[in-house]
Amino acid sequence: MPPEFAYPDLPIARHRQAIADALRQHQVVVVVGETGSGKTTQLPKIALEVAGDRRGILGCTQPRRLAAVAVARRIAEEVKCPLGGYVGYQVRFDEKCNEETRLKLMTDGILLAETQTDRDLRKYHTIILDEAHERSLNIDFLLGYLKLLLQRRRDLKLIISSATMDAGSFAEFFDGAPVVSVEGRTYPVDMHYMPPRNEQEELPEHVARAVHWLSSMDNRGDVLVFLPGEREIREVADKLAGENLPRTAILPLFARLGLAEQQRIFQPKGGERRIVLATNVAETSLTIPGIIYVIDSGLARLSRYSPARQVQRLQIEEISQASARQRAGRCGRVCEGVCIRLYSEENWEERPPFTDPEIRRSALAGVILRMADLNLPPLSEFPLPDPPSPKLINEGYRTLREIGAFDKKKDLTPIGHQLARLPIDPRLGRMLLEANHEKALAELLVIVSGLSIMDPRERPSDCADKADAAQAKWRHEDSDFLGMLLLWQDSLAYREGRQWRRNQLRKWCSANFLNMPRILEWHNLHEDLSRLLRESLRWKPSPLGSTPETQATPAMIHRSILAGGPLLFGIWKPEEKLYRGAGGRNFGIFPGSGMFRRNKRSEWIMGVELVETTRLWMRRCAVLDPAWVEQIAPQLCTCHAYDAAWDQQAGAVYAKERVNCGGLVLIDGRRIHYGRHYPKAAREIMIREGILQNRLRDTPPFLQHLADLREEIELVEYKLRRRGQIWYEDGAFDWLDRTIPQNICTEKALRQWRDKEEKQNPEILFVPRDEAMYHFEDESLLGEFPDTLAHAGNEYSVYYNDDPGSADDGVTLGLHIEQLRDFPDWLPGWGVPGHLARRAECLLRSLPKDIRVFLQPITQKAEYFAELWNGVEREESLADALSEFVETETRRPCRPDAFDFSRLPAELVTKIWVCDDEGNELALGTDIAAIRQRLQPLLDKQFASAAVREFPRTGMTKWDCGDLPSSVQLGTAEGYPALQDGRECVKIHVYPRRRQAEDAHRHGIIRLLQFRHGDFVNHLRKKFPLGLEGKLALSTLGQQPKNNLEDLVHVTMEGAVGTPLPRTAEAFDAACIRLRENLFDIAKTTARLWDSLAITDALVREYCLTARASRHTEPIARDLENQLAWLMRPRFLMSTGYNRLPDLDRFLRGIRDRLQRIAQQPVARELERMQQFAPLAAPYLAALPAHAQDPEWIDHGFMLEEYRLTVFAPTLAVKGRSSVKKLADSFAALPRS
Repeated sequence: MPPEFAYPDLPIARHRQAIADALRQHQVVVVVGETGSGKTTQLPKIALEVAGDRRGILGCTQPRRLAAVAVARRIAEEVKCPLGGYVGYQVRFDEKCNEETRLKLMTDGILLAETQTDRDLRKYHTIILDEAHERSLNIDFLLGYLKLLLQRRRDLKLIISSATMDAGSFAEFFDGAPVVSVEGRTYPVDMHYMPPRNEQEELPEHVARAVHWLSSMDNRGDVLVFLPGEREIREVADKLAGENLPRTAILPLFARLGLAEQQRIFQPKGGERRIVLATNVAETSLTIPGIIYVIDSGLARLSRYSPARQVQRLQIEEISQASARQRAGRCGRVCEGVCIRLYSEENWEERPPFTDPEIRRSALAGVILRMADLNLPPLSEFPLPDPPSPKLINEGYRTLREIGAFDKKKDLTPIGHQLARLPIDPRLGRMLLEANHEKALAELLVIVSGLSIMDPRERPSDCADKADAAQAKWRHEDSDFLGMLLLWQDSLAYREGRQWRRNQLRKWCSANFLNMPRILEWHNLHEDLSRLLRESLRWKPSPLGSTPETQATPAMIHRSILAGGPLLFGIWKPEEKLYRGAGGRNFGIFPGSGMFRRNKRSEWIMGVELVETTRLWMRRCAVLDPAWVEQIAPQLCTCHAYDAAWDQQAGAVYAKERVNCGGLVLIDGRRIHYGRHYPKAAREIMIREGILQNRLRDTPPFLQHLADLREEIELVEYKLRRRGQIWYEDGAFDWLDRTIPQNICTEKALRQWRDKEEKQNPEILFVPRDEAMYHFEDESLLGEFPDTLAHAGNEYSVYYNDDPGSADDGVTLGLHIEQLRDFPDWLPGWGVPGHLARRAECLLRSLPKDIRVFLQPITQKAEYFAELWNGVEREESLADALSEFVETETRRPCRPDAFDFSRLPAELVTKIWVCDDEGNELALGTDIAAIRQRLQPLLDKQFASAAVREFPRTGMTKWDCGDLPSSVQLGTAEGYPALQDGRECVKIHVYPRRRQAEDAHRHGIIRLLQFRHGDFVNHLRKKFPLGLEGKLALSTLGQQPKNNLEDLVHVTMEGAVGTPLPRTAEAFDAACIRLRENLFDIAKTTARLWDSLAITDALVREYCLTARASRHTEPIARDLENQLAWLMRPRFLMSTGYNRLPDLDRFLRGIRDRLQRIAQQPVARELERMQQFAPLAAPYLAALPAHAQDPEWIDHGFMLEEYRLTVFAPTLAVKGRSSVKKLADSFAALPRS
């Protein structure tokens, strides 16, 4: 039997009949009841009386769990039945209902959860939504859901109860539902407005001024001060504490306040005034008894979600008029009250009437997910009292796409269906789903449960340091989430099975500044989630491991957490000293995080919540491996491949990959197989870089053909200096692109296709020549650019290059080192026939103007010259040929040295490249003489090695070497064998120059004769027929007097043997006979020359001794001394040889004749002759020290002496023809090595 209902003396009792009538006549009724009207406890009884015997139960929702339990308990007392019977309740973690229950009190979240299993709520005949004015997300969603449900269930009754005057909006939403207004039972409140004195007055000073004003009237009444947040509460508390208010307790009140400090508010000490500093939690959630005065700052910290920045912002805003009335109503409960508003009345009137509903300032992902799972219309079409902005709706969809609950078409994914079955925030649910995949469900159940409640750690302002020290053991410098697991593990020590050791838990919580109810709530929520996963998803969560070794790895845990917020991460920007988050958001680590005091700043961090207060903070954080983001949320990442290139070793195209997410680079430079992602582009790269650049691992015939074809065409480009203008790379590519199948992008696939196709057509990939080159008109000119040049039986390779600025730009002649010795120096000047006209034109333009004017037009003249020499073998230098051509064309003299070869462009200057047997470069340049000089040591070494192989005989003291040829062929070089004087023996040596061999052979023959006729020669040495002056001169004449006698014997023997010198054993024997027959006769001739030399030397010394005293004749003396010094150089007799002794005598007579002319003519004339001769002698004398023993240099010295006679002693006969040009040519041809 239903109980009899009695109604206390409350204002709503006077409207009982009106409410009942409205409920019988209408499906929806709106009841507006002011504070104290009794609507919460009496409306359910009125509705039950109206329902009568109808089947089903009445459901009544409350915004908070405590309210639901308290109201259920109060109604059960009034109807005199046990709680859990006729009247029951259900909140999270607690339910007291049975089959007899007809009135069920519950939170709005419980009713929402029931819609998932009972979409039409068939077990309810009436539903009451109490405190609807709070307009939470759950309330607004229930309003919309019930509006649709009422259309399907016409038997369902709905009562909406509100404490504010905004009932009109509810009535309008439900199509004109009746409104019943019930007055409240309160005392009058006296309103006062106290705006700031000026802009400089801060909130603490402002509140203190209001407190002093109240104290001046009544210093005993309790005061409730409404402030925006915890920081402002602490600032005001510090300010009031400094005011020394008598018998006054300053008490803070906010949601995170510890239980002990809450008790100080609700259990005041007798005789002590309370000043309670509270946030908006005291507006409706908590009723503080005994409050007489209210000070309203007019501010509150409201949570607003910013869809643009994707952050939940806790910002200070001005409260609405409805909230201001609620605050004022807190002081009219026990007696008349006073409310002081710290703003002006005009400001109050300008404020919005009501606070924005939560649905218009919160993230909507959970609502959208639940609606989609229930197949309800999209949120933009769903009936709501105050529809949210499109930005918030779009952000909700974006959040669900981020966590993988929705696809791009806004359809639920399998993950979305699973998430919809979990009555928690979708981000937290996504963490659990990923944790199940990562095998970290036990850990994530603990963490998600902890994230769903307020932080159990407390930090009282007066014990902040102690709290920090006590809780340090639960701080993990790499992860706040791992710190939560540490705290959870420690809390399990006070639990036995499902029971708690509450006394020990309470002591532990007190010692460590933990909120015990929140610890219990944490564990209850963990059990509830575990049960939910078992029932809804058929999962079997296991308990958390007791040690880190038995738990999931940190990577598994954090990847699971990241799945719920895949864009909640950032990278440290040291230059800006902040983290740059995904989407361009800059944030810092919240000071309460364990990572805030980390010694080394982590480069990457992740978290679960971004909150904006004074700045944007990441509240709970952990170190992040950026690769996790791609693993968890590939749908949010964009991948960009760059630097794609052919990898020859792998036989495929590889690239570097850059992975971006939210505008941040997660991974850069990762190597990827390009063909798997971009096969079409990879195929193009394979053809261009793998095939056309000859970079396949193998070299199949088609690739060799392509390389040969490219080399052939590039050579044409170099010859015509049209680099890159004939080879048609795109043409070859197009042909290969047409031939190779479209699905091939790796070498392996290409080889498999070739193996099949080349059986029928081996040349299937041979690129045709016409496809790989541009056609040009001057193909006939290629014959003028030969690949080899032939001259005097030798052939020289010709190389071409078109690379301005490089050492081998233009034409290069290739020489083997053995060809270098006999290579004509003038041949490179001709270049190749194709360049001859241009070369000739440049040189003709370098001529003096008086010649050049007769050669106009020069271009045509140059072309005519090239035609004349077309096909004619070169036998002279280009300068000589051009000078002859110019003289013929102009009939004017033109010297070869009139042409300025430096005017030639670099590409027309022929280069010389010298290589060895292996083709290695030995030298490259344009000066053939310089190249020879540089490579002379190597030439000599090679020549000597070949000579030793040809003539290994050494150490002779008699002629036992057989016949000695005058020349031999050593490879491509010609050598000249000769006997070489080794003093103790005679060796056979092959010389690279004939003159060297002749001079050495002369000395070698004399030494070998001395070995055979030593006694005979020694007799001559002792009895040499010198006069007295000659004998005296032996020890004074020349630069090495000690060798004079030996040298006299040497040249005497040479004269006795005569010429030609022997090169066979028979000829040597004949020479021995001539030696014995002629030696002493020849000695007399040699002695006479020596005496003449001694006399001349004495005359010169005597003249020089006198001439040096005069500045006019001193140059003459110096010139004579230099001449005599060369004539009597070290071993001068031996180096001069017997055949030149008459020449030496003639030069000595020339000196004596010169001395006579000096005495007879003015000194000036002599000086003029010296100036005439000096330019020819000076270069020779300067270079002579390095070549003093070279016979060719000695020969040139004798030529100079002949010319000297023509200048200084013209009356004496001259041997041969001597001229300036002949001397210049001779000097230029002297060997410099």
